[in-house]
Amino acid sequence: MNMKRITILFVCLFGVLGCGYCQEKRLYDHYYLTMKAIKEDNLSDFENNVKHIKNIDSLFHTDTDYSYTLLGYACLYQNKRFIQRLIGMKANMECVYSDDMYCYDALYMAIDKGNSELVKLFLSLGANPNEAYNEDGLCPLAMSCNTNNFPVACLLLQYGAKANGLGNLGGDYITYPLIIAVDKNNINMVKVLLKYGARTKVRDKSGISPLIIARRHKNVEMIKLLERSR
Repeated sequence: MNMKRITILFVCLFGVLGCGYCQEKRLYDHYYLTMKAIKEDNLSDFENNVKHIKNIDSLFHTDTDYSYTLLGYACLYQNKRFIQRLIGMKANMECVYSDDMYCYDALYMAIDKGNSELVKLFLSLGANPNEAYNEDGLCPLAMSCNTNNFPVACLLLQYGAKANGLGNLGGDYITYPLIIAVDKNNINMVKVLLKYGARTKVRDKSGISPLIIARRHKNVEMIKLLERSR
């Protein structure tokens, strides 16, 4: 009799575990199929699967070292239609992508892709133009300077990005957009940063200033511009 009860107990236990596994697999399948629909721009498949996902802001591991929310995945493929659909579903823009060290917002992904249209969309929806992406002061404006994306830099400055960056956040380095722009020899970027109040006398933790970099590059036009702005 006891053996029979034990057998029944194990059958019930495995049944519960099996049911839990099936539910988890179905949820995984819905995530996978929703992401597939985003990648293939298939609205019908998207709608058929996303309705089964309770938390659209969950980070989902792909076959890479990165994880994305559904909004992050839509940003990855720069699919504006699905981005707008997910935002309409109240998707969180603040954490859409993770590299296991940091979590990044939708604005980060738009800048990383160089998509000024999406940058403008996220800024208009309240994305923070002064978000700190690491302890060294990486921010949206610094990213745009790193990629020499002048239109994106202008958008960020128009929406309140700090021309001098975020300052010392306690990391090993201090990131200054102006220093990056000078190092990239991007005279137009430097001009717009100066227009919005970037200081020419800033120095990084190694004591390097924008003028020192310009002189190293022997960029006469840049040197004159910085000297006039001191």
